[in-house]
Amino acid sequence: MQDISSAVASAPAANSTLGLKQLMATYERNLILTALGASNWNQRRAASSLGVLPTTLLEKMRRLGIRNPRRSALGVALP
Repeated sequence: MQDISSAVASAPAANSTLGLKQLMATYERNLILTALGASNWNQRRAASSLGVLPTTLLEKMRRLGIRNPRRSALGVALP
């Protein structure tokens, strides 16, 4: 997996006016996107690198509004 420091660096500063839930969601989203990018959007490999089940990753992707850009371009919904 890519160096996670890029995901941490792109997270908002701790003194931001965002609440804790918003900060955590942004951080989690960045980690997931980094893992997906490193795995060429292979959700099983991304889930494995994050230490979660593929179903957990899919649930988090749905909650955070993360969509596979290739599937979105083709109009294919997430399973």
